[in-house]
Parts: sequence; C-alpha cells; structure tokens
Amino acid sequence: MKMEFLKQKLAKKHYYRCLCTLLLFSITTLQAQNQTTLQRKITLQRTKGTVKEFLNDLIKYQKINLIYDENIIPDKELNFYKKNWDIQDFLQHITRLTNLEWTILNGYIILKRPKKNNKNKATLNGIITGKSDGEYLIGATVYVKELDIGAIANAYGFYSLTVPSGNYTFIFSYIGHQPYKKKLALVNDTWLDVKLTATEYNLQQIEIIANREEDIECVETVQMSAHSMEVNQIKNVPMLAGEADILKTIQFLPGIQNANQGTANFSVRGGSYDQNLILLDEAPVYNVSHAMGFFSVFNIDAVKDIDIYKGAIPARYGGRLSSVIDIHMKEGNSQKLSVSGGLGLTASRLTVESPIGGKASFLLSGRYGYLGYTANRLARLATYFAPQARNFGRNNEIDFYDLNAKINVRLNKNNKVYLSAYTGQDHFFNDVFFVNNQVDWGNQTATFRWNHIFNPRLFGNFTFIYSNFHQSLKRDQPAQNYQWLAGLKQQGFKLDLNYFSTANHQIDFGLALTHHQFSPGEINPLNDSSAIQPITLDPKRAIETGIYLSHQWQLSSRLRLNYGVRLSTFHNIGPGTQYLYDQNLLTTGTQQFGVGELMTNYWGVEPRIAGRYLFTPNISVKASYNRTYQYLHLVTNSSAGLPTDVWLPVDNNIKPRFTDQIALGYFQNFSQKRYGFSIEIYHKWTNRVIDYKDNANLFLNKNIETQIRTGQGKAYGIELLFEKKKGRLTGGLSYTLATVEQTIPGVNNGQRYHPMHDRRHNLSLMTTYRLGKRWQISANYAYISSAGITVAEGIFASQNQPYNYYSARNAYRLPAFHQLDLSFKWQSNPKKRWRGEWAFGVTNAYNRKNTFTFFIDQPRTNTSTILKSTDLTTKRYKMYLLGLMPFATYNFKF
Repeated sequence: MKMEFLKQKLAKKHYYRCLCTLLLFSITTLQAQNQTTLQRKITLQRTKGTVKEFLNDLIKYQKINLIYDENIIPDKELNFYKKNWDIQDFLQHITRLTNLEWTILNGYIILKRPKKNNKNKATLNGIITGKSDGEYLIGATVYVKELDIGAIANAYGFYSLTVPSGNYTFIFSYIGHQPYKKKLALVNDTWLDVKLTATEYNLQQIEIIANREEDIECVETVQMSAHSMEVNQIKNVPMLAGEADILKTIQFLPGIQNANQGTANFSVRGGSYDQNLILLDEAPVYNVSHAMGFFSVFNIDAVKDIDIYKGAIPARYGGRLSSVIDIHMKEGNSQKLSVSGGLGLTASRLTVESPIGGKASFLLSGRYGYLGYTANRLARLATYFAPQARNFGRNNEIDFYDLNAKINVRLNKNNKVYLSAYTGQDHFFNDVFFVNNQVDWGNQTATFRWNHIFNPRLFGNFTFIYSNFHQSLKRDQPAQNYQWLAGLKQQGFKLDLNYFSTANHQIDFGLALTHHQFSPGEINPLNDSSAIQPITLDPKRAIETGIYLSHQWQLSSRLRLNYGVRLSTFHNIGPGTQYLYDQNLLTTGTQQFGVGELMTNYWGVEPRIAGRYLFTPNISVKASYNRTYQYLHLVTNSSAGLPTDVWLPVDNNIKPRFTDQIALGYFQNFSQKRYGFSIEIYHKWTNRVIDYKDNANLFLNKNIETQIRTGQGKAYGIELLFEKKKGRLTGGLSYTLATVEQTIPGVNNGQRYHPMHDRRHNLSLMTTYRLGKRWQISANYAYISSAGITVAEGIFASQNQPYNYYSARNAYRLPAFHQLDLSFKWQSNPKKRWRGEWAFGVTNAYNRKNTFTFFIDQPRTNTSTILKSTDLTTKRYKMYLLGLMPFATYNFKF
C-alpha cells in the first residue's frame, strides 16, 4: 500500500514536471514567434497615405496578422521618409503619430486605444544658446526624427517638448549654426541645455530676409506677414556713411517703405508713421531718429536680432495698428571677454562684453556721431571749388551719442534676471536752415526682467519697463528768444506665460499695465527782453491695460492654427480739463477733473487668428485676420519725423483708432531650399483714421482737437519676395503694389484722397557676392514711386496782403525715388585674435537727385482777384538732400 502511494506521488510529480516543461516550451515558442514577427523586414507600398491605407497594406501585401477596430483609427494622413522598416520600428512610429498602443499575442498584432489617465509621457526642456558667446538662440528648432514633430525656442531660448516615453533622436538647429543630434532614452522629465556651434565663415554669408529658423520653417510655420533678421545680415547692407542701420535696412522688405530720404520714419502696409510699435528689449522707443533722421538710434553692435510683424500680429503685442518691430539687445558674451568696434567718417563705436564669474555676463556699447564736424570740413573744402558755397553754413553742430548697457544673472536652473538700459541724445544747430535755432532730443529706456520656469512645461517672464522721450527747441533772436519743451514718460509691468501642453498644443497668456505721462508742450522766454509770453499746456496722464490669451494648435501634419484674443483698455485720469464743443467745433464749455478722477474710458476686443496648410514639405498656403487698437497718436504735419512732433492720448473728443486686416499668402522653397518665393495679398480697414484740416495750427494749441479730423481709411496691396539663400551669390528681390485711400469729413471737401504715404510701386534689391575667402561685394537698389504733396497753386491779395490758395489734398506728386548703393569688404585673417575689416562704398552711386520737397516762389500782388497759376510768374524750386556719398569704415573685434 505504501509502495503504491509512492508510485502515484512520483507519477503526479512527473505529470507536473511535464506540464511545466510543455508550458515553458509553448511560451518560448510563442515568444520566438512574436519576436520573429517583430523582426520581419517590410517594404511599404507607399510613403504617403492615410493610416487605414498603411494598415491595409500590411495585411494585404506583407501578410501581417493585424487586428484592430476601424472606429479607433484616426482619419489622418501620414508621410514617411523611407520605405524599408522593421515591423517593430514601424509599429512604434505609426502608433506614436496616432496616439494608439499596440501589443502582440500568439503572433497577432493588436492595435488598441491607450489606457485612460496614461502617464507614460515625458518632457524634454532646457535652454538653447550659442557655444561661442552664450547668447540665447531665439527661434531655434528642436525636431524629433522618429515622431516627425518639433518645437521652437521662445524669446529666451527656452524649449519644451512632451512626447511618449521612448528612445528618440533629437535634432537641434539654428540658422548659421551646426545642427546637433542627441539620442535619448526619454523616460522621465529631463532638462537638457544645448550649445550650438556657429558655422565658420571667413565672410558672413548674407541671407537677407530669411527667417532665423531653418529655411523650411518659412514655409512650415503658421506665422505670416513677418520677417526675422540677424545683425550679420544688416551689416552687409551698404548704408549712408557706411553706418549699418536697422530701420533703413528693413525698408527693403516688401510692404515697408521709407517716408522720405533722410528720415528714419517708415510706413507699413499703408499705415501712418505713428502706427509702428518699436521695442528695444520690450521698452517702446518713441523717437527713433538721430541727426534729423539720417540715422536711427539703434547701435548695431548692441543688437542681437530683430522680429518684424506686418500682419498676423501675435496677441502678446498691442497698442499700434500697423506693425511691431521687436529689437533684442545682446545678452553679453558669457564665455570670454570680447571687444569690438568701428571707426567711420561720421560715427565711431566701441562694445565690451564679458562673463562675470560663472553665472553672469554684461554688455556695454557706445556710439558717438560727429556728422556736423564732417559737414563743416566738406563745406570748407567746397569753397575752393565753388565760391557760392560760402553762402552755406560751416558752423554746423550735428552730433549724437548712444549708450547701451545690459547685465544678466542666472540665479539657478529655473531663474534668471536681466537689467538692460539705453540712453541717447541728439544736438542739432545750423545757421542756415535754423537761424540761431538749437534742437535737442533724446530717449531713455530701462527694462528689468525675471525669467522663471515653474515646471518643465510652464515658462514665465515678468517685466518692468521705463521709457522717456524729451525734446526741446531753443531760439535765440532779439525780441523773439524762447525755449520750447515737450515729451512723455511711461512706466509699465508685463507678465507673459508660455504653457507647452503637448507637442501639438502651446498656450500663451499674459497681461500688461502701463502708466503714461504726457507733456504736450511749454514755452518760456530766455530773458526779459523777449516778446514771447510763457505758455504751458496741461500735462496728461493715462492708464493702459491689456490681457491676452492665444493657442497654437497643430491639428495634423498639414494643418496648423494660431488663434487668440487681446482685451485692451485705456483710461484718461485727472487732474485735467476737458473741452466741450458743438458740431462746428466751437467751444461750449469745459469740465474739470481732480487728481485720480476718471476722465474718459475706452476698451477694445482684438481677435487674432492665423492658419497654415502644408501641401508638400516645400509648399504652404497661409491666411490670417487680426484687429488692433491704438490709443496714442503723433501730432505732426510732416513726414520728416522732426523732434518737434508731439505724442498725445485719445480723449473725449478724439476716439481710439482700430484696424481690421486680412491677408492670404503662398510660400515655396525649391531647388533644395536654395531659393524661396512668397506672395501675399492684404486688405486693411482703419476706423477713425487721423488727418488735419488745411492750415492747421498744431503748435502749443490747447484746443488741438479742433485741428484734427477723423474718418475712414483703407489700404490693400500685393507683396512678392524672391530669395536666394545659399551659394556665393545671395540676396532678395521684393516688389510691392499697393494703394492707400482715406475719406475724412473736413479734409479735401470730404472727398476720397491718397495720403502722403500712398506710394503705388516699391521695388527693392539686396544682394551680396563673395569674391573669395576674405572679399565680398554688396549692392542694394530701391525704386519707390512718387509721393503725394499739397502745394500752393496760386496767390491772391486781400488788403494788400498776399495769401496762397492750395491744391486738393496731395494732388501733386513728387518725382519717383530711386537709388543704388554699393559696398566692398575685405577681412583680415579670421584665425587671428585681432580681426579687422575694411568697408568701402558709395551711397547714391549714380548721383540721383531725389526730390525731398519743393518750394514755390510767387511774387507779391495787389490784386484782390483769385488768379490761376498760369496767370502768375510762379517758380518752383526742388530741394534734394544727398547726392553721391562715398564712405570708408574700419571694423574690428578681438
């Protein structure tokens, strides 16, 4: 009995041992079968198609045992960069693109929805900088090869990309730098700072008007009606006296035209000159002219790059109707001490950058302009060849200076602070055009910023802003001496937050608060003998606010949207006086307000939306709509941008302007991205556009609103841009066909007319050819059709006093403007520590006498009859500013 029990027990143990062996063999066999299936090589029948088409091909042509529910398969088109795959790699790739999961059972591959609350995602984030100087690379791209998705670094080089956990190849790139590849097994949230190495050039290859991102990004991004430029591009463009100029260079872009020769003002898509928001490290600059407009206030050696928005303006910007020019100062070299500068005939520059310890760096950059000294030397030289030159002044005082300073400190991985400041001043005196007159003006700005990274997906920037513009005019003449003063100040706070939700979603939101202080003008006699009586216009104060929210949404590999809204408000606050008028603008009374009392209140909703559809990797179509409000206006009756122009706020009589703009564009790269082409059409409607009545009195007028008229305006046009981006010859050709119309009661008899900045044709060419390793030649050409002008057509007399009568508003046209500029550069050995560069050239190479304006010399008459211009001996004199101007500049860096 006992023996029998033992036999049964051994048989049972043998049975279990056999069963376990069989199960182990089965599992091993199934695993081997599964592994064999996953290692199979497949060749796709197509590289482009829907998800269902690819899955059906696997079943039909590759004989893959694939199980899935058709209801969970997204209706999405995919593009693959290769045909040959391992089935496992292909499954990982396609499920990541479709947000599905897969598993394999008994040789069958099963597709299914991911589990709810699945947290198997990780975020890669960090800061992208240049290796040589530590500067943030704004707009650098991060691309995930396996997922065919990417992200773009923000204004502080911060990027964030959330993807399913797995093994990926991340490619970091930035124009002018070598791409960097990094393979990562991304399981948890990971911080990765990336330093990109600049591409070595003996002479910087010019890439005019190209975006900072990879060339393809010009096609791929949703942003349209915008350009980004780097300093190296601008330095290659020949300019007056060889002084590289940001604002003069951007006027070669389509849709942007200069106001006139010798001015820094410009018009964007038919907008007036005060409709451009110009920012320096987020602080607005209210007068951008040096030397009466021949130069702009931005020292090229202190600037890193520039963003220009003509339409589809992001919701984070507000306060102007036509454009945003966002200029970023350098951070200061965080790797080594660097000194650079330049010596020219009209200005010289010096810049010092250096790290401070291991976590901070600074920049100090100065420029001094001595145009008056050069003009005096030329005037003395001219008397030897033309005695009549003695009639022109030789005691010019035309000088200016700029000083830029910046310091930044990285407190830790998540916090960094910046302090940047700018101050500039102009002094102008001329004994011909301004007899015993002296004009002084200047800007000061300061910005304090704190970057804080709340978590791997949320980036915040807190900004405190100060801006000041002051101006004065002094006249020292017997019985008529006086000093006039005006200006404005601004203090503000901004908060901008970027939330990188997923690779397909980014949410930006923030707010802004600004306190404006306006000094409309005051005049005081210089001594007791002056007949001038003191006058002081009431200062004005206002509070402007803005809050915005926007969403960037990648709906598919082809379709991408960026939409949002901005809510802006404007409040005039006391103390102050409001004037009340009847329908004929006759004063009917006044209303007094005490300190802090609300005088007027305005608000506006500003929707913004833009979309892009990608037909192929090299072709896209974009469309946009945006509305913008403007609560400030510049009181001026000139296009020259004189420092006597005055900024004023809206009030109870002058209501805020607002503009609606739509745009549609086609973008294409071809020949392996060596060339780029784009065409955009736009239409703008402006409500309450501002102009002035005939013979307006704008100087120290406390009832200035009686001189202003408002009405409706519209602008529309087409912009073309062709670029050659690579090779020895690079550059861009742009053409704009546009028109601007305004209808304002009380101006031009209420009839439609074209304002001064309506210039129908605008053709620009910028090109650079590298002759060798150290030599290059650059040229730019501009043609702008005639500008409108209002002139006196004749004269009549009343009580023995002559009076002019004028043409219809801007009925006459100045001759077209065209000019060719050339420059030639030679660079010393770039491998040496001291790197020098000579630039020689000429502006207005064929000495075109471009008319700035013209005067009419009419005789006195005792006749009280209105005469036609043909009945009078009327002489018209054209005035032009500059002819052929050679230049020579020496630049250095060590």
